[in-house]
Amino acid sequence: MKKLMKKMAAVVMVLAMAFCMLTACGTETGSNKAAAPQKESGENAGEGNENAKKENDGDSRGGKILLLSNVSSGPLYDFHIAYLDMWMKELGYSYEVIYGDGANDPAGNLTAVKNAMTSDVVGLIAMQDGGIGDIMAEYPELYVVGEASDMVSVYGADGASAACAENERFLGTVAGGYADGNKIGEKMAEQIIEKGYRKVAICMSPAFAYPQYAIADKALRANIEKHNETAAEKIEIIDDEPTVLMFKPLDDTYFNEKQHQDLDCIVGFCSGQTFIYPVLINAIGNGQANENTKILTFGLEKDQGLVDDVGTGIVQGLYVPNFENIFYAVVMLDNAIQGRQFADFEKSEVLDGAYVNITSDEIMTAIEENSPLLNADMSKLALSLEDGRQYFTRYNENASYAQLVELMNSDTFTEKGYEK
Repeated sequence: MKKLMKKMAAVVMVLAMAFCMLTACGTETGSNKAAAPQKESGENAGEGNENAKKENDGDSRGGKILLLSNVSSGPLYDFHIAYLDMWMKELGYSYEVIYGDGANDPAGNLTAVKNAMTSDVVGLIAMQDGGIGDIMAEYPELYVVGEASDMVSVYGADGASAACAENERFLGTVAGGYADGNKIGEKMAEQIIEKGYRKVAICMSPAFAYPQYAIADKALRANIEKHNETAAEKIEIIDDEPTVLMFKPLDDTYFNEKQHQDLDCIVGFCSGQTFIYPVLINAIGNGQANENTKILTFGLEKDQGLVDDVGTGIVQGLYVPNFENIFYAVVMLDNAIQGRQFADFEKSEVLDGAYVNITSDEIMTAIEENSPLLNADMSKLALSLEDGRQYFTRYNENASYAQLVELMNSDTFTEKGYEK
């Protein structure tokens, strides 16, 4: 009955969104874009934490942490605010959210940091990699750690900030999912094959902002080509190149083209609920698109109609880099600032971020009810504050980097972490 009610709600939402787009009221949500006009300061700024001070014999060092964010609204943003409120209060820091350049321009990111820099800033969590080298050159005493970014400018071949990989004050990063685009493409190819889709199109965010998606596109095509060598039923990928979405929804004219009108699936290397879904349901409502066309994509939106659709309607696979991956950044920064870095931490690296793989109504319901991803409810964390303390050297002198990496590579931050 619950599943039937979700389907009915999703249908109502589809019809409503289609009507809105037909009357030209559809808008871009902007939930995964930066470019916000104001800064955001943590509500616990300067409060400190008596428990943290007590645990450290009164020797805890505070200061301000900056979060260079590439989002200014939406579930990820809301989660970061709640999470930093909790952990910064616990650890005795204040924090401030600042906004990176919309195109990840190095000069724009450096300017954002410069505008927020005060004498009490001790660390930077960076969600964008443009200008990391410039930032660290400008502020050589600043500790920097990546979050939801593969930091390709640091770890990529001939990266503009490659020197930072050897800088002891650059503490590594956890990517927004797989750091290697080949693994992303392989993952999507496996889903296409498993679900039996035969005619597939690909859309993606621009490569200058998400270089791994261009690699993923090529890897997906290569894996499907290999599959077709022995498959009884071949899979056709429409168009030789992916349709690039420049931070805006798929163009309405996309479904005017005949080859896009009878698709089984659209793969979105982007936030597909925002950039593909509304245009597809509009095309279905107009009779321009196959009503059975599905979407496999990334990201997560909190609109209830979109949530209800996952696994029951159009979106059949939603792959969400877990917001809780930011735990790595908080631990690494605190250890460094306190002068108690892991004894076994030798060199920074990029780790794969854990995915929450939402491929059914049952998993979506578990995420909705048992996780903080949609409502930023810190009581529903896969790793609670109490359990997280053991990874900080300020609380556990035997804590190790190897244990932290093991945690980040475990099932804790996958969908399995929210099973009840």
